[in-house]
Parts: sequence; C-alpha cells; structure tokens
Amino acid sequence: MEITLEDPRLILSSFVTGHRGPVELEFQPTEGFGWDCAFVVVEQGPVDSVGASLVVDPTVIEADFLGSVGSDRRFRVLFGSGVRLIPPSSTEMGVRVISVRHEDGRWSIQMHLPAHSTLHRVQEHYHDNDISFRVKRLHVARDTDVGSETALLPGQREALLVAHEHGYFEVPRRSSQGELAVILGISKSGVSQRIRRAISRLIEATLSP
Repeated sequence: MEITLEDPRLILSSFVTGHRGPVELEFQPTEGFGWDCAFVVVEQGPVDSVGASLVVDPTVIEADFLGSVGSDRRFRVLFGSGVRLIPPSSTEMGVRVISVRHEDGRWSIQMHLPAHSTLHRVQEHYHDNDISFRVKRLHVARDTDVGSETALLPGQREALLVAHEHGYFEVPRRSSQGELAVILGISKSGVSQRIRRAISRLIEATLSP
C-alpha cells in the first residue's frame, strides 16, 4: 500500500518545509524509544546547516549526525511531539514499512499489510489525529505475485524511465548522468542515487529467494 500525507502537525514538518530536496526516514524500533526514533537521510545541504535545522524543529528532541555516504547525510533523530507518520502499533499489527519519503511538499509512505483488515487499523491512526491522507495505491498480494512488496518510489520510477528512454543503459551510452539531471531537474548525484536504489529494489524483488 502507498499513501500520501500532508499536514503541518506531522513530525519534521518544520524541517521538511525549509529543506530543499528529498528526505527519507528509516525506522528501526529501539528498546525504550520504539517508533519515536528514526534515521533521517537527506540528499543535499551542508551537514552543520541540516543538523541545525533538525534541532530547531519543534517535534525533534535530539539529532545526532552519523556520517555521509556520497551525497547522503545520515542523522539519528529522537522525536518528542508531533503526529507520527507510522502508526505506533505497526509492529504488533505485522505491518512492514517499506519506505518513508518526503518530496514535492508531501510524504509518501509505502507499507506491506499482512491482511486487508489491517488497513482499517492503519486508517484509524490518521483519523484519530485528524490527519488527511490519500491511498495512492493498494495492491492485494497473491502467492503468484513477484516483488509485490518492493514497489519503486515515484522519483525512482521516473529516473529509470528517463534513463531508459535516453539510452543511459545502452552500450555505448547515449546520455550521461549530467544530461539526465537536467531533464529530471535534480542534481547529478541525485540521479545516481535514484537509479542505484531503484535497481537495488528491482533486484531484491526479482532475484532474492
């Protein structure tokens, strides 16, 4: 299932409003903090500036810089106030969070639900907090499905399609990452990151046992 959210009461709303570029959250519930702790990954911006913007967000208690990989800046963030993007009972419900990403003014969340009945319980979290959301895609997995849990994010899908259409995967290549960056309106490193992550997701979906 993929949903989109847009509300100033959500966690990190102040930060994502002022930050240019995509923001990704990776949740790994930790003892004592649960879903209140997450890894925040941003693709652009000086480390000091990004860290300062995170700390002044009213929903953030603590933000620690963990390191950079390429153009990615990675922080461990502890949240205090603010409506959670993911229902706190997700683990108990058997919900698997696939991706949480903010881009173009809204959050896009992909999750795998163990049963269709779980959808109602997920919806309750947003309804109880008066958060409007839209179900962008709902796929009912079957035993014959391949890779149904590993859908590409919109930006990744667009990057792959543009790269394919402009001969990026041909030998020799008919376009460079710089040319794709101009078409997509993002940085060259952003193109590289999206293509790499998209290919990784497709490999996981089709080749992993």
